Amino acid sequence: MNEILKDRTHVKNIFTIAIPIIIQQLSHQMQVWVDRAMLGHINPEFFSAVGNSLVPYFAVTSTILAICSGTTILIAQSVGAKDFSKSCKYAECSFIGNCMFPLAAFFFFFFGSGWMFRIMGVQSPVLEYAASYIKITSYNLLIVGIIATCTSILQGIGLTRIIMVTGIVTNVLNILFDWILIYGKFGFPAMNIEGAALATLIANFAALPFLIIYVIKRKKIPFKIKVRNIFKFNFSLYKSVFKMGLPSGGEYALWSLGNLFIVSFLNRIDIMAAGIYTLLFSIKGLSVILYAGFAHAGLTLAGQKTGENEHKQAANIVFKCLSFALIVCAAVTAIFCLFPKVILGLFTSDASLVNFASPFLLFLTMIMFPQAVNIVIGYGIRGTGDTRWMFYSQIFGTILVIVLSYTLIFIFNLGLWGVFITSLVDEASRAVINTLRFWKGRQFFLLRPFVIKNSKTE
Repeated sequence: MNEILKDRTHVKNIFTIAIPIIIQQLSHQMQVWVDRAMLGHINPEFFSAVGNSLVPYFAVTSTILAICSGTTILIAQSVGAKDFSKSCKYAECSFIGNCMFPLAAFFFFFFGSGWMFRIMGVQSPVLEYAASYIKITSYNLLIVGIIATCTSILQGIGLTRIIMVTGIVTNVLNILFDWILIYGKFGFPAMNIEGAALATLIANFAALPFLIIYVIKRKKIPFKIKVRNIFKFNFSLYKSVFKMGLPSGGEYALWSLGNLFIVSFLNRIDIMAAGIYTLLFSIKGLSVILYAGFAHAGLTLAGQKTGENEHKQAANIVFKCLSFALIVCAAVTAIFCLFPKVILGLFTSDASLVNFASPFLLFLTMIMFPQAVNIVIGYGIRGTGDTRWMFYSQIFGTILVIVLSYTLIFIFNLGLWGVFITSLVDEASRAVINTLRFWKGRQFFLLRPFVIKNSKTE
């Protein structure tokens, strides 16, 4: 009876954390979809420019957010151990610490975007459109560290509803300002691609104060964050946060590096190939968004159970999160298979592009399942305190992606098909490796990082 009650409690906790994050991330993705849908119907070159811009931009922001996950893990483990004083200190030092990397990224994008796009193989006029778009978008990096810290604190505690509310507010504002600035309403000039970037920037800055006030003032937070302690910045304590998050940042950086190589390969084939690739993977990202909340729930609850020294429960929770993620993938697969052209038609009115991309969208459904395993199990591994293992497996994955995609695209002349075959091989092989690592522990690979054990044997 005890086990049944525990199981029900775990499921309730998983959904309490997961659902708001799913809604928030869906709202965030809608910002990207709205931009691309509006611009894609005006000019296909805008469509390609946004695709080329978002690849390096999301590469950098994903790396930054991954580094900030050190805050989530350490707060979750401290909360699980009921050490709220340490949780508070981790939170306070993270505000300034997590802003250092986005600031450096801002200067890189603002001053080096043209050089970067030339290396990626982007050609005029798409190059100029992309550079203009990302210069405006880069101003978001000035607040990314604050947003990441606030969300990391809330996720570590398990309070995710305000993250959802902030995401919805941001998305509504973004759609409104997109319509006004892209098309030129209420006396504003039609700014096209620059208007899309500016709309997102205004929406993000407008929603930020709600998140900050909640984290500092809300009584549900089990510790009191003091503004003066934030500005004192305990660097020695932040080193622990950075050390925990750095391997995750390295993992995302490596994944993004592989993706940048793919985009540069595709730009050599056709100016629209990279746009089609990024569109399809953006649509596939819908499945990731719909189960990413379960991955985050696995990280938070595994972290808290690790803090309680309940390692067996941590493992059970992560595998339960995985089962929910795979159910989501099955539902999304059914929708993609039934309505591929309808889905693609939401983003472009070019009938030939829709017909060309439809088979690739169907192939993507096979990639969803191993990718879900990688994401959920990976978050579970990080939650237990081992952030190094996923970095190790991503080294293998990035080398595989670069070498295999180049071989299939240029030597076997498979074009876009070479990219999608590469993605399937990469996700499937790492899904097996990472699951075995989580399930069997270090005995299987003879590596030192944290191992899930039965708490009775400890």
